[in-house]
Amino acid sequence: MKKLIAVLNLISIIFLIAWNGYANTGNYNGKTVGELSAEYNNLFTPASYAFSIWGLIFLMLLVFGIYGVYIAFAKAKQSQPTDYRVDFLKTTAPWFLLANIFCSAWVAFWLDEMVGFSVICMLGILVSLVICVKKLDMEIWDAPFPIIAFVWWPLCLYVGWISVATIANIAAWLNGNFDFAITTQVYATMVMIVIAFVVNMAMVVYRNMREFALVGVWALVAIFMRFNEPMDGLSKLATSQIAYLALGLACVLTIAIAIHGSRNKKTNPYRKCIEWRDSKK
Repeated sequence: MKKLIAVLNLISIIFLIAWNGYANTGNYNGKTVGELSAEYNNLFTPASYAFSIWGLIFLMLLVFGIYGVYIAFAKAKQSQPTDYRVDFLKTTAPWFLLANIFCSAWVAFWLDEMVGFSVICMLGILVSLVICVKKLDMEIWDAPFPIIAFVWWPLCLYVGWISVATIANIAAWLNGNFDFAITTQVYATMVMIVIAFVVNMAMVVYRNMREFALVGVWALVAIFMRFNEPMDGLSKLATSQIAYLALGLACVLTIAIAIHGSRNKKTNPYRKCIEWRDSKK
């Protein structure tokens, strides 16, 4: 069963990457994901460069998939772990696979401009990944370095960005279906920024997921960069309010991450890497 799970996971990752690559050529319906995002004029959407984080996410997902295949095949003759937190292939099945299926479907619905269905898919991705995080007890136990680097980090980056993208996706749907006054949009955007901050801070405090929160910092800084210059239809005061709220909360979140890291030096990934390397000698 582990071999099947590992192969399906890796296939779903490769398909997701290939499908995203093709979809962003503009050959599907004549538009890219970014072009449609710009059309919906959602104030919560960060600067366009922020979406380059998908390159890192895809790379880490490949690491996750390849490591899973290695565990399932190369170590098949060795004693298999019985701890559900280490036996990540069975523990995350079928939820990780479902997350990738939902993510692939999201691209299709978004490019077909079926935003309501894209929101449903986005929520499916988020719920599936949250279940993976919960079932693995991620970052609330002292795991060996391979689990930290090859399982936790890929999932942290994935769910961290999806949590931000979910807010943006819902905002795009609302903006496309209701005619809100610009003042309402500005204050709603500020509320969304605060919600994103609270979610990321909670993940640091209650789940020790600093990598998750670093993605939040990336998104908040990108929102600041977008609003740190004049925008059509928005007053200078409105752009400043959104920009500096995002920047201020990004700074607070960064400080919280640094403090948390300094208080948990014994489980620092670098130290865990040294311990793991020494154990192999």
